[in-house]
Amino acid sequence: MQRTTVWSWLIGGLLLLLQSVLAVLASLAVQADDPVSVPLELGGALLVAAACVVYAFGVRAHESVVARHPAGMGVLFLLAAFVVAHAVWWAGPTGYAAGAGAESTAALGDIVAFVLAIGGAIAILRVGVIPQPWSRIPLAALVLGLLLAIVFAAVPVVAPGAGGPVGVLPATIPGVVGIVSMVLAVTTSPAAPRETTAAAGATARHG
Repeated sequence: MQRTTVWSWLIGGLLLLLQSVLAVLASLAVQADDPVSVPLELGGALLVAAACVVYAFGVRAHESVVARHPAGMGVLFLLAAFVVAHAVWWAGPTGYAAGAGAESTAALGDIVAFVLAIGGAIAILRVGVIPQPWSRIPLAALVLGLLLAIVFAAVPVVAPGAGGPVGVLPATIPGVVGIVSMVLAVTTSPAAPRETTAAAGATARHG
């Protein structure tokens, strides 16, 4: 059987890669005290939200990375809502305009976003639509991103006021996940969800 491109994974991966580019530029802008970081953050947040919707629903139903299960979709939608809300806060008077006083809140928001993303990656791993071992890559990358975010937020001596203000390195992690997603989109196919497979087996035994 000829394998076709998994468009949901390709589109979602491209959105994450573009978001990562904007996040890096926003981090550099914050270091330079440039207000352009505000629209960059907003643009990046909208790209993340769009990627979450694409991954959750799938362009075609079988391409949904969480098999359209309510729990997995809920985590992805919560991540989308949070990153947009965080970017809107950053654009407000208590965000970028507050200067150094907003750094701890911004850092905490970025860490929370990584935690939510890890929750989504765990849901993806449990469902099994992305075949192993590839389904483990997003989780591993996001855990690394979370650790980097914590380090950059907690050690201002290492990265004073960096990266929104967490740092440039954590901002590259979504791009890594996006690249993996795009590669998988043209090299592999969605697997049957584990829950669906188990249910089919039970039906066969009782049939």
